[in-house]
Amino acid sequence: MTKTIIITLAFLLTGVSTAVSQEKKVNPGKEKRDQSELFNDLYFSYGTGTAYYYIDNENLKANSLSGTFLIGFCRSLNKIIAVGFQVSYTNIGRSGSNYDYTYSTTYTEEMTDNLWQGIANIRFRYLNTPTFCMYSGIGIGVTMDYYNKTYNSTTSRGQKLFPAGQLTLLGFRFGRAFSFFGEFGLGTNSILNCGISYKFSD
Repeated sequence: MTKTIIITLAFLLTGVSTAVSQEKKVNPGKEKRDQSELFNDLYFSYGTGTAYYYIDNENLKANSLSGTFLIGFCRSLNKIIAVGFQVSYTNIGRSGSNYDYTYSTTYTEEMTDNLWQGIANIRFRYLNTPTFCMYSGIGIGVTMDYYNKTYNSTTSRGQKLFPAGQLTLLGFRFGRAFSFFGEFGLGTNSILNCGISYKFSD
């Protein structure tokens, strides 16, 4: 009788162990998801080379640049196309000299641009593997310039509205959920841009 009970318990324990093992194998929550299967992408980056640096504002040339700090989100529509929106901030310092013929004096004029950009964009991914993505993209939007201007010891403040746009010639993303990414392009955000990305499912 005792031997029968022991054999029965052994069978039961073996069955429970097998069931638990199978459950662990099929549990999708513990499996690493491919980046191509995660449709939402939240990213933060820093770039340099904004087109605004090379364009004079009120005949004042740029002499300092903070770079562009950017946060964005994009949503994959399929394996190839993703759409999104990004917001960025850039600070540019400008200066120049003006001659006052009335007082025969040269005054230094200084200006600080605080540029806030909002750009809607679309990406085209032509290589999309489990851990690597290569893409190009284009975006258009607007820029609000909150500027401070000092001339002849008088400071004024104001706002201007400019068009904004960014062409990403080559972008890449390396990793699964958390990853590093970099971009090369032309536009009002940057020429070179790199940062971190986090992709997640619905």
